[in-house]
Amino acid sequence: MNFFQRLREKVTQWFAPSHFKCLGCGKELFDAVGFCTDCLKQVVFNNGKTCPRCGVGIDGEETYCCTCAYEKVYFDKAYSAFSYEGMVKKAILDMKFHNMACNAKVLARYLVYLVHKHSLQFDVVCYAPMTPSAKRKRRYNQAQMLAMYFCDMLDRDDALTEAIVKQHDTTPQEKLNKQQRKQNLVGVYKLCANVKGKRVLVIDDIKTTGSTLNECARVLKKGGAASVVCLTVASRKENYSYENADELY
Repeated sequence: MNFFQRLREKVTQWFAPSHFKCLGCGKELFDAVGFCTDCLKQVVFNNGKTCPRCGVGIDGEETYCCTCAYEKVYFDKAYSAFSYEGMVKKAILDMKFHNMACNAKVLARYLVYLVHKHSLQFDVVCYAPMTPSAKRKRRYNQAQMLAMYFCDMLDRDDALTEAIVKQHDTTPQEKLNKQQRKQNLVGVYKLCANVKGKRVLVIDDIKTTGSTLNECARVLKKGGAASVVCLTVASRKENYSYENADELY
């Protein structure tokens, strides 16, 4: 193990201790499931009817969600382990905004689960980037943490790369509507790695409208990526219908 590998190990151990606590209530656990019996009742797995392209949960009779039906989608597939609600939503928000980077160590296991479930093959693993200033403010990029643990668990450290950089800060996506989210990211990401002919996985914590993942995929495809598959811990269920889709686009 070289110096940089040892340094990374120390840093990740500092941010993410090896013992396990329930991501919902903090109770001590004896396994890596992440949730105690009580909190697990408030965890919604994304295993119902989903869009075959982006993996978002849908309740209607349509096969595809409105985004995949009406917009240009650059990624080939997207998968999420959970629905963004209940205890999973709390765990992700704690990871992002409340210095609970240790949650990434448990949540990354569910990204590994998605790889096995869907028999995904890949050459490169990257993650949704943050600007250096935003990363300094938060102290870490939660998507990068997820990607690091994901690769460690699969013994694929060789695949992890910072393929995309974010060139300047933008308005936080959670403060914008769907159309604003798309415009907010135009020209923000830049490719900084050779992905020509490569099968790329992009990792992030949440898929809401999919604007961030789609823009990352667009940049990767423009750079010659053979395929782009996105993995997120959770995705927000589609909350609009085809009847009012014209109002959204």
